[in-house]
Amino acid sequence: MGKLGIGGIAAQLAALALLARAGTSTALLLTFLGMQALAAAMIAMVLWRMLPRRFRVPFAWSYGYLFAFSFLVPAAGVIVCLGSLMIARLFPGKRPTAGIGSVGLPVFVTHLVSRVTHGGGARLRAQLGNTRAPLPERMTALVAMQSMPARTSSPVLRDLLADSADDVRLLAYGMLDGAEKQLTQQILAELPRLGEARDDRQRGEIHKRLADLYWELIYQNLVQGDVYRYTADQVEHHAGAALEVDGGQAGLWYMRGRLALTRNEPAQAREWLARAEALGFARERTLPLMAEAAYLERDYAAVRAILLSFDSPSPLPLVRPLLRYWQS
Repeated sequence: MGKLGIGGIAAQLAALALLARAGTSTALLLTFLGMQALAAAMIAMVLWRMLPRRFRVPFAWSYGYLFAFSFLVPAAGVIVCLGSLMIARLFPGKRPTAGIGSVGLPVFVTHLVSRVTHGGGARLRAQLGNTRAPLPERMTALVAMQSMPARTSSPVLRDLLADSADDVRLLAYGMLDGAEKQLTQQILAELPRLGEARDDRQRGEIHKRLADLYWELIYQNLVQGDVYRYTADQVEHHAGAALEVDGGQAGLWYMRGRLALTRNEPAQAREWLARAEALGFARERTLPLMAEAAYLERDYAAVRAILLSFDSPSPLPLVRPLLRYWQS
């Protein structure tokens, strides 16, 4: 910054010397203007760096004002700006502190805990994870998890399969196994109907129901490892067969798009998700996945463009931080 300031002052002196000699010479006047513009550019940059941080943005306005002032008011403009900065440093203004106060710590009322209805899932997880809690209380919390969606409770139940308490472990296994068997029985009931289908339309409907049932096993976190891969293959098979009969089923294209992402096929996922959206699938559900696919392809400009087009008034909690990052 020192060299830039010295250069600006030297250019300013040279410009003033040219102005004194210019008289009526057009060439000298044009040379003066060029030298003055160079001096103003360097001096304005030095002055801009001396400004408090909050006054430096936006750059175009703050730097442009300093440049124009230094250019239009030779020498005196620099003196005025420097004087203003020195006065501001020596006599800083007092910032108002209204609106800031101290708040006492809240009192925790233990007997009201049982009346709290929001965040029940978190309370149940905490109680189940506390191995020091009495076993009857943990069993009660485990039974209460039956009222929660299977997609939410399945990961918790799976963690409890390694619990030290036999009763907790057996009950968790029974709940997981029961949810999986319920869907498996429906699948086994639909499979024989494929051979009994009278036409392509009926066969396509059965393929769609089977794709939905297999997808539900994945969605509810009821399958893992090799069973997960087998289930995903079955979803792909039956969804593809159903779409060959009726290609206008947006939900099946969405399923295939999500599965393509899990197989690390982002280009295929974007194509199928775009087709689902074109057929009327909810845009706020396809856009985050399309952004993920673009990210896997390292197409960061597309990620930003996709998330900038996200206009849902109430995005999912997991999506909000991503929107803040990419839309800023």
